[in-house]
Amino acid sequence: MTAWKGQGNGMGDAPGHDKADVLHVVEQAIRIRMVWEEVSSTHWAGPFDEALEALTAAAHRWGVPLDSSFARRAALGIHAGSWE
Repeated sequence: MTAWKGQGNGMGDAPGHDKADVLHVVEQAIRIRMVWEEVSSTHWAGPFDEALEALTAAAHRWGVPLDSSFARRAALGIHAGSWE
């Protein structure tokens, strides 16, 4: 997403493709949510390795770039059955 001076507070001009940037962010957020829903609904409180593998596969399927460190933390949360 493109940042500009004064983002939305009248102190600067937004770039012409701001709407496209916002739509891209919203689309990516939906994809991330779909990955989470898919994996947490099928692997909640299950084995860590299975949750990690399922998370990685779902992220690939949905076209979501997944950092390995974040993937491990998310899989741990799913494995532990915790929202915190």
